[in-house]
Amino acid sequence: MNLSEFDNLLTLLRNALDGGSRALPSAPDWQQLVRQARIHGVEPLVYDAALRLPAGQAPDKALATHMKQVCLYQMQQQTIWLPRINAAVEALRKAGVEPVLLKGFGLADLYPKPYLRSWGDADIWVGVANYHAGCKALREAFPEAIHHDQEYEELKHYGIVFPDGNAIELHRVAMDFPTPEEDAYWQTLEVPALSCNAENTSEDAAYALGGLIRTPQEPFNLLFVFLHAWEHFCGTGMPLKQVLDITLLVQRDYLPLPDEQKACYDSYLQTHLRRFRLTEAWQLVAYAVNYVTGVQMPLSVPASFADSQCAIFLSRMLAEGQCRQKEYRLGGVDHYDERERAKRLPVWRRKIVTLQGRFTHARFLRQFSPAYARHVLWANIRKGLRRTIRRERMIDY
Repeated sequence: MNLSEFDNLLTLLRNALDGGSRALPSAPDWQQLVRQARIHGVEPLVYDAALRLPAGQAPDKALATHMKQVCLYQMQQQTIWLPRINAAVEALRKAGVEPVLLKGFGLADLYPKPYLRSWGDADIWVGVANYHAGCKALREAFPEAIHHDQEYEELKHYGIVFPDGNAIELHRVAMDFPTPEEDAYWQTLEVPALSCNAENTSEDAAYALGGLIRTPQEPFNLLFVFLHAWEHFCGTGMPLKQVLDITLLVQRDYLPLPDEQKACYDSYLQTHLRRFRLTEAWQLVAYAVNYVTGVQMPLSVPASFADSQCAIFLSRMLAEGQCRQKEYRLGGVDHYDERERAKRLPVWRRKIVTLQGRFTHARFLRQFSPAYARHVLWANIRKGLRRTIRRERMIDY
């Protein structure tokens, strides 16, 4: 892929982040730019910057009107979501649960105009100990919403969907991992970093939405946002909005630090990235961040590191955004259809199909991060063996 195809998009994103007025490198193909912005979830940012372009490069009147409508819609969505999140926080605190706002909404305040950060659901962490009390509080606070059944409460989060299609996801854990050992290790990081205690309720504590709800502390937050972005890349693809989230976190919380504090920050990241076998993946994302925004991430090494791997990663990330097409081995049109088809197969056939999917996924990851690919493959084989012994009838690729 020719990376110059994305030069106009990246220029608009840089203008949106710093309020700049850089001219586009080439005559814009607006149909292509709109498509690129959509698959990367950065439409509001791109449109806001496009509306400030000089007359020679500005979009035509019809497209400019559409861009204004998208930006206004984002503003309206924020006015709808703020009281909704406020009500959720109030209900949780009445139940004795202190929430933490994660990811999209928790990062919106980093942007020059918070409504320009596109989002899907509101992710709120309450922890394992407060999980069921939190679910009950939200069910009572939002009787008009559609609630998932009790079985769903055993997974990573519990979702309530509102009539407008948006959802609040209440997290018992912020992340899950390929092995139980990693899950247990992650809890030793997550619980102290997100729980309401003396360490993270100091004057330096970070708040979102005007002090309404806490957000994760650094350096844990950067580690978490990176892990979430990498998880997306391993699945449906990593959009540029996640690259920008990482960039803005680094700019706000890392770059201004004195050297001594940077060393502690680096040590924290290095220790845990090694533990999760993601040192290679970190360098790939650091390369992408530097290419897109020019910002140097902690622990990043010169661009000569695995140069071919970095180039392949960047090309794939830009081309796919958050819209990677998943291959369904049973011919289903989507994940749910695939599971329904799987239910009609004998158990041994399901296991074979799942194992084939795991090897295919590991082969895909191997070109970017061989250590992580090997780890995930063997972890999933172990998981499959455990499920076979327990006679669990499911397909999970």
